[in-house]
Parts: sequence; C-alpha cells; structure tokens
Amino acid sequence: MEVDIDEVVKEMGEYLVQNNAINVLLLDVEKKTKTAKRLVIATSQNSQTAKSLALKFKEQFSQKCVCLHSDGLFKGDWIVLDFKDILVHIFTKETRARFNIEKLYKDSKNFMQIAMPRKVSKK
Repeated sequence: MEVDIDEVVKEMGEYLVQNNAINVLLLDVEKKTKTAKRLVIATSQNSQTAKSLALKFKEQFSQKCVCLHSDGLFKGDWIVLDFKDILVHIFTKETRARFNIEKLYKDSKNFMQIAMPRKVSKK
C-alpha cells in the first residue's frame, strides 16, 4: 500500500501544532534538493520540549513511515528526523532564528504555514 506523501505531511504538521509546536511550515522541496521531497519545520519552546516532542512524533508516525535516522536528540536545539522522502526539523526558537533554513526554500511550491489553533476560553 502506497502512502500519499502530502497527506502524511499534513498530518505531521497538524500533529506538531496539536502538541504545542509553533511556526510549523510544510514545504515541497522536490525540485530544490535530492535529499527529500518534503520538509516539515517546527519550533519548540526549549530543548527539553523539543526532545520530548520528537520522541512522541517518531512513535506516532512509525505506523505510516519508517524513521530511517534521527539526529540532535541528545542536545535538542535542532532535531532532524529522516523519514526518507520527508525530513522533519524541530528547532528551539534561538536555533531556528540563527540558521533560518526556511529562507533557502522560501520560493518552494506549496509554501504553507500552519496556524496554531485558537484556544477557546471556557466560561
């Protein structure tokens, strides 16, 4: 059974937002690089939450696609999860600002940002 890469990427983005990641970007980079077809870029509040999010993320998506490699889990300021055709980058705010990798892909097809869901106040 073949998996629709765009559907998986959207699910990944939604999962990240639901788990408090911010500034989530989904990029089609197929024509820009040979290392992946899609990039998912997200920011976490700090390195500890980034590590926790990355571990939960790997577990959540292991049923749909295999994580071939992960890097940065020890330090947690820039974590990369390699799902073959999809690379997921989880940064701390400071590291994302310093490296600004989305600038490399700013003209990529389907450049999309997922907004944080609004919290509904309970009265």
